[in-house]
Amino acid sequence: MAQQDSKNTHLSDTATASNASNSSNSGMRQSGKQLPLPKARIVLLIIAALSMLVSVCGAIVRSNLQGSWLALPSPLPDMHGALMVFGFLGGAIGLERAVAWRAGSSTHPVWGFAVPLFAVFGTISVGVTTAIGRAPLGRASLIPGALWAIAMLILCAVYVGVWTRQRSHAVVIQFLGAAVGAAGAALWACGLDADILSPWWLMFLVLTIIGERLELAHAAFVGPLVRPALITATVATVLCLPVSLVWPLVGYPLLALCFAALLVLMFTYDTARKTWRAGGVTGFMGISMLSAYAWGLVACCIWLFVPYGGLGADGLWWDLAVHALALGFIMAMVVAHVCVIVPSIIRRAMPFHPVLWTPLCVFQLGLLLRALGTVRQEDHIWQLGDAITIVGMLTLMASVITMISLVTLRRRKRIASRTASQTQPQLQTHSLQQTQSKQQIDVKQKQQHQLQNKQQSIRSTILRPQPHDPFVPDLKRHTKRSASLPAAQTRGLAPLPYISAVVCIVLVATVGVIGTHPTWAMSADEISSTRAQQSASHADASSNSSDAASLSSAVTPTGHTTTVQIGVDGMAFTPNNIEVPAGDTLIIEFTNSGDQIHDLVLDNGVSSGRISAGKHTTMQVGVLSRSMEGWCSIAGHRQMGMTLHIEATGAPADAASQTHTQHSGSTHTNSSISSAIPSVSSADLAAQAKTEQAYHAAMPAYTGGDRNTTVRKATFDISKGMQQITKNLSREVWMFGGSQPGPVLRGKVGDTFEITLVNNSDMDHSIDFHAGDDAVPNIAMTTIAPGKSFVYRFTAARSGIWMYHCSSSPMSLHIANGMTGAVIVEPAEPLPAVDAEYVLVESEQYLGADESSADANKIATLNPDIVAFNGRAFQYDAHPLTMPAGGTARFWVLNAGPNVPLSFHIVGAQFATVWTEGHYTVRNNTDVVTGEGPTGSQAVSFLPAQGGFVEVSIPKQGNYPIVNHVMSFAERGAHGILRVE
Repeated sequence: MAQQDSKNTHLSDTATASNASNSSNSGMRQSGKQLPLPKARIVLLIIAALSMLVSVCGAIVRSNLQGSWLALPSPLPDMHGALMVFGFLGGAIGLERAVAWRAGSSTHPVWGFAVPLFAVFGTISVGVTTAIGRAPLGRASLIPGALWAIAMLILCAVYVGVWTRQRSHAVVIQFLGAAVGAAGAALWACGLDADILSPWWLMFLVLTIIGERLELAHAAFVGPLVRPALITATVATVLCLPVSLVWPLVGYPLLALCFAALLVLMFTYDTARKTWRAGGVTGFMGISMLSAYAWGLVACCIWLFVPYGGLGADGLWWDLAVHALALGFIMAMVVAHVCVIVPSIIRRAMPFHPVLWTPLCVFQLGLLLRALGTVRQEDHIWQLGDAITIVGMLTLMASVITMISLVTLRRRKRIASRTASQTQPQLQTHSLQQTQSKQQIDVKQKQQHQLQNKQQSIRSTILRPQPHDPFVPDLKRHTKRSASLPAAQTRGLAPLPYISAVVCIVLVATVGVIGTHPTWAMSADEISSTRAQQSASHADASSNSSDAASLSSAVTPTGHTTTVQIGVDGMAFTPNNIEVPAGDTLIIEFTNSGDQIHDLVLDNGVSSGRISAGKHTTMQVGVLSRSMEGWCSIAGHRQMGMTLHIEATGAPADAASQTHTQHSGSTHTNSSISSAIPSVSSADLAAQAKTEQAYHAAMPAYTGGDRNTTVRKATFDISKGMQQITKNLSREVWMFGGSQPGPVLRGKVGDTFEITLVNNSDMDHSIDFHAGDDAVPNIAMTTIAPGKSFVYRFTAARSGIWMYHCSSSPMSLHIANGMTGAVIVEPAEPLPAVDAEYVLVESEQYLGADESSADANKIATLNPDIVAFNGRAFQYDAHPLTMPAGGTARFWVLNAGPNVPLSFHIVGAQFATVWTEGHYTVRNNTDVVTGEGPTGSQAVSFLPAQGGFVEVSIPKQGNYPIVNHVMSFAERGAHGILRVE
């Protein structure tokens, strides 16, 4: 729009490229003077760029690419998509359209600048909401979503204004794109998931780009049906978006087909098919656009062939589709046209420079690696691709700044050289000539402007090819067709306002209905649940068919349907005992009214899948022929009482007996249910420890700085992993920061800790830092849903070694699975220097089946299979800790539990200093109470969640066992060696 409103429309990308490469006169008056910089526009553009930077930081955190250097508060990592679409690209589009709208009108309206202004307000509201830590109505998306929706509505009004003076198919396509953007932002403000709204947001950008392409290369889109076909494909694509919300299994394939048709039409007539073979800016733009069409079709293929478009599985296919469209199509088109767009906003030249190849190539490499990681299901390859695409975004910004800076420097040198070469009389003569000709120039400029306005609607600018131009035949063909171009452009325009009105009514109705009833749209969690239920049903079809056949003779279907509502109250289903007449068709409306993820599994294999708090799903149980049992299969939840009994009233006795057989033989169990496991022996555990790298027990450096640091930041990624216990047995572990126990945090009294938790697992987790006494438990220890993040802040007011752990229920299970660690808070005055300093965290392991998490039933017996220092049995026998003979070593010790006591002892040594739970008992061989000495300590007792430190001096060389002197526990793995050298 900016190009058409402020200068003649270009025939093709060759003409557009010529305009970009010859933009050295951008921002120049016909008098030769440089136009002043539009400072307000530049400020808005800078804020849009800042939105992109914040979005990139959010992407880094969401992908777990950061270390402790970046800790973004929630909900910024979850908003990176919205910031990129509406804050950055939406703000830039609004600014460019406002400039074009003002330049192309005789009244020079300024209200169009409200679009980028509201985009800025939305970005600012994200920062404010994050800073104050509270969101209105509990929805962080409410205010920014509403402000961005307003910006998109104003953009729609701008397009309506453009239509009144320049009616074209391109304007209608861009208007529909803005309408989709407004609806997508409004639905987000109403609380819908960003995942399921991603196609809406991206279609706003895609349709804007397609309309722009139709504008810039309008001479190539000639034919009686081309433009009507583009409008048809556009309308069909938009109408598929509401279907994808309420019926995603059908909606995404329909969306893929319609969008693919639109892309194929654009590719067929776009001049990029010819211009990519040229050199310079023309070839660059052609290659960029061809790659964009290719990645757009990749997204279509995923939506078409992967169920639910890839939502609800591992998320990698969905992620690839979204980023193929966002980076592969949209950003490639932005890179292709950046030399045309930016100068129209800032009134400064930005000729093409080969440096633009860098971001384009980086985007392509990152997307290819992301695709490879998706196909191979390897997270580390996917993560590398994600990191490279983030570098591509930063490279694009750096390239644009570099190009503008180079042009500015060249211009200043040219002016300085010209000024230095002129004498004073020459300068005076030149000034006089400029003054005398000013009126003549103004008159001529006015006449030319009037002539251009008169001819603009009946002509197109034809680039005159040079004899050596490889595109001479193609341009001649376009020249011959140019006579029919006005008719082709205006054919079928009359019904477009009515078609647009109908589409807008559908979008408004969607926002009104889905916005007030968000549960009518299938969220990503519900799609995951549906897929899990379908998978379970298929898996059990063969086993249940014989059961159904045998019972069908005993139970006659009544033809009646019974629907029951099941909710959640704490760790129980409500109701947890229901009666249904035998023979009725049973439908369960399951609503997770609890505060964390749950599911409901029945003993016939029907499963709800995992349901986030506040969500619901419908379970089709079928004809009830017998009584049934149900439970929550989340680790430990069944043991805490999440069971359901369905009584089939009137069922025959043989059905009841078969029910017992079915239930006792059911395979729908989980790792929390006791099952046979390979036996483990001390020898097996010790042998495995020799093959594994030991947990680094040495006292770590201060967290996030040195001892003088007062604010200590770190990021914990919450994830799952596998730990090899013996040669034939492994267990599933849940980890903070990629290890179990989690990373040791270190600081001093008075320091503030800011810990960002990013939940990359598939279940709810939380954290409780015992080192902080200024956090309200039900606020600071909030549940973190999968894919979400949270920032935990506390001030370390007291010294000691403090436990942190997951506080989600059942807490004993989460701790036993490895979700624990230590925070060491040193006194304000440093402790005496020692020759060696170690941290030992003892914990228990209750083994389930191979490759399963801990057994909740075993945990309840308080009888662990393994007791270990720092997560692995006997690892410090295989990899001894060391200290010098005659030196002093300090051992920080924490009993993380969850259940059994620790009696810490080093065989052959005595403790000269003992500090436990806030006080010294022995200090430098002296009793701190009586002052008597010399004395010492042989063992220090710690119940679960207690800790302290001991200091020991050993004069003789040798190997000294470190043990839990509850000897049965030492024999199960709480054993190591201190090697004195």
